[in-house]
Amino acid sequence: MKPRLAIILVILVLTPLVLMAWLGVYLVGNERATLEESFRRLHHDKLQDLETLIQKVIAERERRLINLAEKLQADNRAIRALVRNTPATRQIFLLDEQGRLFHPPPAGPLSQQERDFLSRAAQLLEDRSLFFGPAAERSGPADHGWYSWYWGSGLNLVFWQRTKNGMIAGFELDRFRLLADIIAELPVADEAPADSRISLLDSRDSVLYGWGDYQPPEGSAPVADLAIGKPLKPWRLAYHTSATAAGDLAGSGTLLLLISSLAALGLVLVGLAVYFYRSSSRELREAGQRVSFVNHVSHELKTPLTNIRMYAELLTDTLDTEDERSARYLDVVVSESQRLSRLIDNVLTFGRHRRGVLKLRRKPAVVDEVLSRLIEYFEPGLSEKGVAVDFEPGAPARVLVDGDALEQIMSNLISNVEKYAATGDRLEISTTQNKGLTRVRVADDGPGIPAGEREHIFEPFVRLGSKVTEGSAGTGIGLAIARELARLHGGDLILKPSSDGALFELTLATARED
Repeated sequence: MKPRLAIILVILVLTPLVLMAWLGVYLVGNERATLEESFRRLHHDKLQDLETLIQKVIAERERRLINLAEKLQADNRAIRALVRNTPATRQIFLLDEQGRLFHPPPAGPLSQQERDFLSRAAQLLEDRSLFFGPAAERSGPADHGWYSWYWGSGLNLVFWQRTKNGMIAGFELDRFRLLADIIAELPVADEAPADSRISLLDSRDSVLYGWGDYQPPEGSAPVADLAIGKPLKPWRLAYHTSATAAGDLAGSGTLLLLISSLAALGLVLVGLAVYFYRSSSRELREAGQRVSFVNHVSHELKTPLTNIRMYAELLTDTLDTEDERSARYLDVVVSESQRLSRLIDNVLTFGRHRRGVLKLRRKPAVVDEVLSRLIEYFEPGLSEKGVAVDFEPGAPARVLVDGDALEQIMSNLISNVEKYAATGDRLEISTTQNKGLTRVRVADDGPGIPAGEREHIFEPFVRLGSKVTEGSAGTGIGLAIARELARLHGGDLILKPSSDGALFELTLATARED
């Protein structure tokens, strides 16, 4: 197998596989992200249900404190007795209508617990805007609300209520008792999935309560978390789960389908590649055999055709000049044998080029002399069609050039004028030489070549589909051979823009003989 063909087959097989693999990976990733988002929402909904339970405890506690505030008497002894008989309340304070502290009594006497409370709640009791300022400055409704602050090792909570007589009754909650009541409402340890763990965290991310057998790695992020509303806003719920539950299995079905599809597609593509390779190899072998056959036949024809041409030319020289009909017949034989010789030369040269054995044989020669002989050879046929040849020699130096290749190039150009541009009346050929480069320009005033076809004319077996080529026989390889010979000669053959007819420019690398 040729390396280029092997590379093409590999590309044809791998390209759809790579594209499908990329698409599959994208779909798997998208499905994984969708499933993980679904997991997150599911867990978030679970946390919202738990937060509702916590708020239920807070609401129940708030209802009890409101009832307690309505029954509170402005009596220090009665308030102290109420504190002792209410385990959920750590301390009680009472402000009169003017905002002055009534209890604990500022003038004393004070218990140690009351002194500690006054120390903890100094900021709350000094800034009375929470209770007596404008409504915009209050953190809750005008008649009751919550106040939270940190003191010591944890969160402190105060619920306050405006009584009917205009006094403010405040209740500092025992946070441990409140936490115990909250935990009592939350699920127990064995009610959580084995691969999950739900935790109630304080503002320092310390676990206040957790349930579930799964132990998340230290520092791992939860799949869902939810801040608890007032008054426990610094607290939050966190849902941790193992990687399998969170999405290790996400997209596994799509991934398995992708792998199966890629395997099936790969087998199909490999089968098609093998089929096309065998078909193309067979066609290439058959094409090679046809080319070899044509080359062999052309080579075999060349020798008898040369003899026919030689004897026809000899007979022309010995024929009586008065026998015009016979002379005209012989001229046709010579002309057609010459044309057939050029066609055979093109076929043989094209075959050598396809086999990679086309080589030049440079010998000392004068380009102008080679062209003069060639023009003299074509001039009778051109004159018969009314085309005058104007040759301007400009390459008189003796240089190294493959004369046969130059003749073949120019024969193809001139014969094209003879076949396709005979509607014109002139053929101009000019040469120039400069610094090891010989340039030959061939111009005619025929119908020309359309702009869209100017590069295609140098492709093998391409003939213009127009009125120009109608009725003219040809193989379509003449210009392709001419350009290839020019490039082997270190130059090129190009079609230059022209306002009238066609203008070809041939360049050859021609070193001087010395």
